[in-house]
Formats: sequence, C-alpha cells, structure tokens
Amino acid sequence: MEWPYDQEAKRLEILSAIDSIRGVVSKNIPYGEKEGHLHSDTSKAVHDAGLLGLKLPEVLGGAEADPFLQTEVISSLAQVDTSTAWCTMVCATNVGSCGAFLPKEGIEKVFKDQSHPVIAGVAMPFGEAVPTEGGYIVSGKWPYGSGIKASTWVTAGTKIRRQDKTSNTDDELRVLFKSSDVDVLDNWDVAGLKGSGSNDYSVDKVFVPLELTWNTNHDSLRGGPLYSIKRPAFVVFGHVGIAIGTAKTALREAKLFASENSRKLPGQSLISNQSHFQMQLGDMELRLRSLEAVSREMFNSIWETVKSGYFLSDLEQSRIRALGSWVTKQSLDIVTFAFQSAGGSALHSNNPLQRNFRDMYAAAQHFMVSPTHIESYGRVFSESQISRSC
Repeated sequence: MEWPYDQEAKRLEILSAIDSIRGVVSKNIPYGEKEGHLHSDTSKAVHDAGLLGLKLPEVLGGAEADPFLQTEVISSLAQVDTSTAWCTMVCATNVGSCGAFLPKEGIEKVFKDQSHPVIAGVAMPFGEAVPTEGGYIVSGKWPYGSGIKASTWVTAGTKIRRQDKTSNTDDELRVLFKSSDVDVLDNWDVAGLKGSGSNDYSVDKVFVPLELTWNTNHDSLRGGPLYSIKRPAFVVFGHVGIAIGTAKTALREAKLFASENSRKLPGQSLISNQSHFQMQLGDMELRLRSLEAVSREMFNSIWETVKSGYFLSDLEQSRIRALGSWVTKQSLDIVTFAFQSAGGSALHSNNPLQRNFRDMYAAAQHFMVSPTHIESYGRVFSESQISRSC
C-alpha cells in the first residue's frame, strides 16, 4: 500500500481509512466481548485499511508515521473500540520493527508482494535461543500475545544462551515464528480489553533461521529517523493514543447520558443541569485537551530532534516514558468520572461506559505505563543540570 508523501495528506488519508472501517469495528464489539478475540471481519478491515503498516518503512509500503500521527491514529481507533486499537498498536509496532530491522532475506519471506503481514507477539526476552548452524533453536513462553489468533507471524524476545554464560544487550534477540509453529494457550479470561485476545503463547525447540532474527539495539537496515527512536519511547506513542482515545469516548458518553437522564428521583432535573456535574465535566474536558496538547508538543519535539540526526538523551527517553504513564493516569481519572456520573446505570452491559471503564483500567495495568516511570523521570530530572537565566 502506498501513502501520500506529503505529511498532512498522509495524515488525512490514514484518518479517513479509520472512518471507513468504523461501522465494521463497532458492529463486532459484542463478538469480541463474548469470544475473547476480535472478529475476523474486524481484523480483516484493519489489515485491508493499511493500518498495520503505520510504523512500517515507506520503502516497504508503510506509512512510517511520525510519533504524534501514531498517537492520533490509535486514539481515533480507540474512540470506536479500545481492544481493536490495542491489537492495531501492538501489531503495527511488530510489523514496523520487522520491516526496519530484518535482513533482506527475511524481508523477502515475510513481506511478499509488499503485503502487510499480521505479526503478534511481545519483545520481552522470556525465551531462550541456542545457537545452531544457520540460526537458533528457540524455546520459551510469553504472556499477552494480543491479536495472536489473527496473526500470520509471531515475534518474541529471547536471550541467547552462550557457552561462556556472558550476558549483555547484544545477547537479547528478537525472533520470528510462523503462527503454525506456536502453541496458543486458552487463558485470556479477563475483565477488560476482552476483545484483544491477548493469550499467552509458547514454543518448544523451534528452529529459527538467521534471516528471521534481529536486534533492535543495532541500527535499522531501512527506513528513516523514526527507527533511531529506541524502546521504550518507540512504543509509548501508541499507549498515549489508547489512553486519550478511551478517555474521549468516556467523556462523550457521559455527556450524552447526562443530557438524557436524571437521577430518577422525584423532582430531580437532568444530570447535565446539575452544577456539580457541570464543574467536573468542564474540569475533565480541559484536562483532556491538556493531555493532547502536551503529547503533541513533546512528540513533535523529539521528532525534530531525530530528524536532525541526533539520538534521544536518557533524559528525553525517561520523559517520554513518564508522559505515557502520566497521560494514562489522567485518563483513568476522566474515565472514572464518566463511569461514576452515570450512577447505577453504568453497570448495565448495554451501557458503553462499563466497557470503557474496564478497558481503560486494563490498559493502565501494562508495565509500559506504570506510575513508577514518573518517579524514575523525577529522579533523572532532579539530577540533570539546571541553568539560571536573567
């Protein structure tokens, strides 16, 4: 798939692609809630819209989207369904990493005819890779393989087992399996993000050829400055989109509910006419605007940095990771307000606020947006140099 070279034209076309699949995604939300994974029509719609190529190098037909555009796209999708947005975020990150770092021989296997593969999996090195002729023998078990039941390939993080038992960052290796080589555990029985199908998965002594392995600590083999943004910042942009999009939906639903309902007590006016609700609604709406504004400013700033040929400093990396945690924390407050504003009515399964509430709290459990990252940033920031200007 080819996207426009002009950045604004690209942005509008991608957001238009999301608009074109809203109906399919929305229609199949109940299926995901019941079955514990996305409906095949939803997965196909996301794939056919080109959204899995969000972070894929342009040379392979991807969008190679800048950081805040990634946030906008995931946010827009989360406003329809957070589980679909979550799977898109994870798979797009995996597709982008594979496209940027796999050697040429691997690209020829995975990206046939420049089609976008569906790649599930996690990067955490919970597996073990034993060197052998032409590749590695890999075993391991990994949690949270979001979207894995719709995948064609599955990636995983491993550590190389060497004879001398030494260990360093170069010992961490990403590997790629065909989905048919992976055992998917039937253990995704959860309260939130039900439709994401984030089952655990495992392999036992599977051979992975060298061309299907890579190390993201090395320089990318294709693509532009986007791929000089290393983890964790590389994956934070999507998490911020998840939080903002889910919070936007919650606030919209709360406002709509309040305009049509009272507390169902004699003499009670509509909730929207009550001053306490109005004050809280105004506060939350301004918070939401600030989250989006701060995220845009920070992501655009680091984009200019890497476009100029510089790497992000430890302080900038820490700040971006803390931002993901801070935005998630604030979004939790917004979603909680929205849920509570509807009273007991929010508990009914046909009220979108209850699913919104469950999904946001589930998303906030991810280690990438842990509140501890704010503490870590505070420590790094306190140790950074300060200059006084008159």
